Order: sequence, then C-alpha cells, then structure tokens
Amino acid sequence: MEKMGENDIVKIATMYYEEGMTQSEIARERGVSRSLISKILVEAKRDGVVEIVINSSSVYTVKLERQLEKKFKLKNAIVIDTINLNKEELKKMVSQQAALYLAKILPEYQTIGLSWGNSLRGLVDYFPFSNHHDATVLPLIGGLSDDYFEIQSNQLSYDLARKMRAKAKYLYSPALVSNQLIREELSNNKAIQSILEAGKKVDLALIGISSLDQESNMRRLGFLSDDDVIDLKKHQAVGVINSRFFDQYGKEVASDINQNVIGLNLEDLREIPDIMTVVYGNQKVEAIRAALESDLLNILVTTDTIAEGLLGR
Repeated sequence: MEKMGENDIVKIATMYYEEGMTQSEIARERGVSRSLISKILVEAKRDGVVEIVINSSSVYTVKLERQLEKKFKLKNAIVIDTINLNKEELKKMVSQQAALYLAKILPEYQTIGLSWGNSLRGLVDYFPFSNHHDATVLPLIGGLSDDYFEIQSNQLSYDLARKMRAKAKYLYSPALVSNQLIREELSNNKAIQSILEAGKKVDLALIGISSLDQESNMRRLGFLSDDDVIDLKKHQAVGVINSRFFDQYGKEVASDINQNVIGLNLEDLREIPDIMTVVYGNQKVEAIRAALESDLLNILVTTDTIAEGLLGR
C-alpha cells in the first residue's frame, strides 16, 4: 500500500477523534489493518497533526497527580488546587477530598489501622456515614496525653468505626514512655501485644506525616523539647510517621525517642499492603519525599504546592 498523505491522515484522525469511530471500524472502512490505523494516530499526535486539549479547571492538578504516580510508583495521588484558598479552607478541602476517596475505596478493605494527628482528624470528621459492619478499625500506636485527645489514635479509631458501623479495637497504652524497660514491659502485656500484632496485619493504614518544625504536634504536646529537636537533627531526622523519626532515606534514626515508642515501627508499616496519608504544609516536602522514596506510602492526598515541591518545580 502507498504511503498515506496528510489528507488521509487528517481524515482518519477526524473519524477517530471527532466521529467517535473505533480503530477497527476505521480499518474496515479504509481497507487497511487496525495496527496501521493505530500507528497513524500515534504519529499524528507526535507530529502535531492532532493536539488533544482537555478543557477542565482540574487539568493542572490531574497532571501533577499522574506525575507523582509515575515518579513514586503510587497506587493513587489526589492533588488539591489551593489557588485563592486561605489556610482553613485549604485544610477543609484536603480533608473532604481524602474522606471522599476513602469512602470510595473502603469496600476493598476489611481491616483499617490509624495513626494520629490533625490531618487524620479532618479526614474522619468529613468521612460520610456508611455501612461496613464487617470491617474492623484499630490504632497503630498508643495514646499521647489527656490533651488534644480528639487527634489521638484510639479516639480516631472509635469515631471512624462509628461512622462506618464497623468494629473498633483500642490500644490501652501510652505512645511514648520514659525508658526502654517500661516499653518492653508494656509491649509484653497480652492485651497490648494483641493489638500491636493485629496492627501489623491491617489491609490499609491511615497515617500522618510531620516535620521537625515548630508546628509539630509532638512539640505542642510536650513530647519534644528544643533539646530533643537538636538531638534529632544531629541524627539527620527529617520527618516523623507514627511517632517514629526517620532520615532522608526513610530509616529510623538512632534516637532514644524512637526506642521508647509503643506502636508499629516503620518496617512494620512497610509490610502493610496500602498506606494512605493526608498531608498539607509546605514545610513537610522533605519528609514526604523521604517517605515516598523509601516505600512508606502508596496513596497520597496533598496540595498542589507540595506536589510541585516533590516534583522539583
């Protein structure tokens, strides 16, 4: 067959993109193979004969999502457009979108584990009431203090389970203790040990990520002093997940704080099939990047500015 001229190429592109014909239908009408039609359509886009324009206000964030998914091999990325949003509006929008996404995927999972923090509080608050009575929700770490009880793991587990009409389990222990001896004694308690072992086997983990900045919840709660932060920085810590501090390679740093946590460690988390985080705050980009590059996450809900930072914009 002779090489097709530009007219023929444009005609085939028109039949496919504007008339909605399938490649097989075009091939039959033109008397050529479907593989040739496919090749022509690919070359038409490559050579600029065809330009596809997606007319949607979300096109920019969708492109960021696809780039994040490809770069970090994510199961899914959801990026929120923050233009013209103030700080509170931004938090609300991120929380709402995370909650809607969780509601959509939840039927895939039987067991859900939760860490703690403000971003997870927002997700739970906006999660719609549903019916997943066969599911179980449980904490991945102990409690922190009587203050800020609403952002702690047991409370979040209870509230999410109530909205799901699911079962809830609780971890009756502090998240951080003063020394390793106390941690070992508590971890060997049968009730505590049972929940920790169950946490390692959840289908989906919901976690938050923080950095070492002044806004850190652990600093507000009094679990991190200025001296602790100095020590953690000496150990090159860049972020914290489930109260475990890690470096730029996603490895737990050799700090006393990490040795005194009652909850899943980072290696435990890596064994969980799906790990979703909800995160905002541009100061957390370095921590998020380290978590992504070390396979600590595969579902990310975040903002366009954080996405741009992760992609090196």
